[in-house]
Amino acid sequence: MSNKIYQYTIGILLCGLLGLVACNRDKDVMNLSRMFMPSGDIKVTSGETSAFITWKAAINTTKATYTVQLSKDSTFGSFEKSFTTDTSGITITDDNLAVRTKYYVRVRTNGADSTKNSYWLRSGAFSITGEQWLLTIGSTDVIDTAAIIKWKGGANMVKLVFSAKGATDIIATIDASDNTANQKVVNTLVPSSTYTVEVYDNNNKSKGILTFTTKNRVPFNNLRIDLTGFTGRPGVLTDTIPTVPAGSTIILKRGESYNVAAELAIGKSLTIIAENSFNTTLPTINFTSNLNFVAGTSIDSIVFKDLYLKGASYGASYLLNADKAATLNKLSFEACKIEIMRGVVRLKSSTVGTTVNNTSFNNCIIDSIADYGVVNGNASAAFLNVSITNSTIYKAQKVVVGGLLSNSVVISDCTFNEAPLGGSKAYLVDYAAANVTNGIKLTNVLMGVGGSSSGNVTVLGYRAGTGTSISASNTYSLGDYVTSSAAIPGVIAYSGLSTAVFTDPAKGNFLIKDAIFAGRSTSGDPRWRK
Repeated sequence: MSNKIYQYTIGILLCGLLGLVACNRDKDVMNLSRMFMPSGDIKVTSGETSAFITWKAAINTTKATYTVQLSKDSTFGSFEKSFTTDTSGITITDDNLAVRTKYYVRVRTNGADSTKNSYWLRSGAFSITGEQWLLTIGSTDVIDTAAIIKWKGGANMVKLVFSAKGATDIIATIDASDNTANQKVVNTLVPSSTYTVEVYDNNNKSKGILTFTTKNRVPFNNLRIDLTGFTGRPGVLTDTIPTVPAGSTIILKRGESYNVAAELAIGKSLTIIAENSFNTTLPTINFTSNLNFVAGTSIDSIVFKDLYLKGASYGASYLLNADKAATLNKLSFEACKIEIMRGVVRLKSSTVGTTVNNTSFNNCIIDSIADYGVVNGNASAAFLNVSITNSTIYKAQKVVVGGLLSNSVVISDCTFNEAPLGGSKAYLVDYAAANVTNGIKLTNVLMGVGGSSSGNVTVLGYRAGTGTSISASNTYSLGDYVTSSAAIPGVIAYSGLSTAVFTDPAKGNFLIKDAIFAGRSTSGDPRWRK
């Protein structure tokens, strides 16, 4: 009995002691700041100019305050700013955030003194995008050493900063007149360079950023022939060509006219291009007469770029009308407007054995071409490889004509209308009985109505030797395109008429206006796609 009384007494004492400890522990727990952690993850919603940071309120308390620290360092070895708030959220603006810069925040609950602060809760990385006041830089806003930078009105901009890999930043000050015009021309850039330009307001805040690439520039050497200083002298080009070294690049002034008034024979490599300028008017070369080859020569390349090549007569003008035998490796037309000719490039039957290895038209608009077409070879002389890409051809009686064994014909991303001539007189591609070894290939082509021959618009598709393959991929014919025979296989017929699909084909506007046409964004010359 006495032993039980003893055990009972000890038990009571132990319970009392444990109760006292428990009471003290509860009191300590209520003072331990670690129990007042903000709970859950930190959520960050960021936009152009601010970030809204939220977290769940600290537990077991209704009057907590929080310290929020902002850092560019995920380890918080240092921090940028510190904020105090009594709510479980805070907005940090671009007064404290640099745009497109990675930041982190951490949050803790504040105790009665620093020894009772909670542990830190940390966020992942976030950033703000910044406002975009800069307007899209168009192709005509950039040349080799300069760019026109434009922005929306309504802010007082103070500077532009241009950055390029491996180069020192270029800073251009924006003055009052620039702000009035909402644009600035900067002409201290480097050709063929990719720049990131950023605009800043009078509070030194970024108000927009864009990336662009300057255009190429012909090197300054003895092969760079600059004719832009000559104005009102239409004969200066034909005076110059015979005197310059092979491989020369001749630069013409935009908006200026040049004449080929008498046949001009070429026997060397030449490139003729427009100057880099914000003037969008192309230099014009008027072909009252035509180009020819110097007999017996072998030429690497003849290149025309950014030019308006204009014939004098629909019934008699040519750009190249060769009757002298020669070999030309490359004949190239890039971003040219070509019109009013009987034929663009022609090899006469007298040029036996003449070959042009590679003939290309890219990003060109060609119209009003008569019965010798765009490319015209024959049974004695050949254009071996013909490529027409990203171009528009309309009001052309013929397009590609051959007659001698050739290698390839590639027509890609092109729009045709009123080409070729109707009335069963002309083919889009015509090699008669000659073979094209690697075939005729049409890709992403859009064909409208044929040219009218006394009201007859029915055209012929293609003609070539039996050993010639032909294929068409993603190529459409519109409702008024009709073939009587020799149809091109694989062409997809669409019921919409040319006048319903194109905006104003009679005036050369082939912008696709038909919203339900399946090929509106993938076929035809890319400049017209929707």
